[in-house]
Amino acid sequence: MKKQSKLSELRWPIGIILAIFGLIGLSIWTIEQANINPVVEDDFYFDTYQNVERNINDIIKKQQAFDKKYTVSLDAKKFILGKNSVSLTIMTKENQPVNDANITIKITRPDTNQYDKKPKLKSHENGTYRFESFEIEKIGRWQIMTKIATPDELISFTKTEVNATR
Repeated sequence: MKKQSKLSELRWPIGIILAIFGLIGLSIWTIEQANINPVVEDDFYFDTYQNVERNINDIIKKQQAFDKKYTVSLDAKKFILGKNSVSLTIMTKENQPVNDANITIKITRPDTNQYDKKPKLKSHENGTYRFESFEIEKIGRWQIMTKIATPDELISFTKTEVNATR
């Protein structure tokens, strides 16, 4: 019988120790990456996750009823660096303007809430709602998120992708 060398006897313990150090190193790297790229809570429904989770069936029913009764059009197709504005038109399916809706709008980046804009309603007439102007300071992808509530207690949530250029 051949005698095994000391190195071959230590092969498995060395491998296990290296694997443990590798796992510890990858765990530290994962934590560092999570701190560099923090989680941003999605607020598409303009409410906390818990409230949305609790009421999602009601939200979906109201959204479906809204979509059957109304049409919404947004005028913003792209943004430019600097001042921009948004207007929104709400009409019934019978082509009648809706002038008594409650609208909340938010301009945001898809990856962070650092640049969020919440323009206030400036005016509305004949179903067209115009919002205050706002500054876009970064080129790339933006989202226009809207929440529309009508007097008949129907709700609509939309998210529109918009690109910002120079």
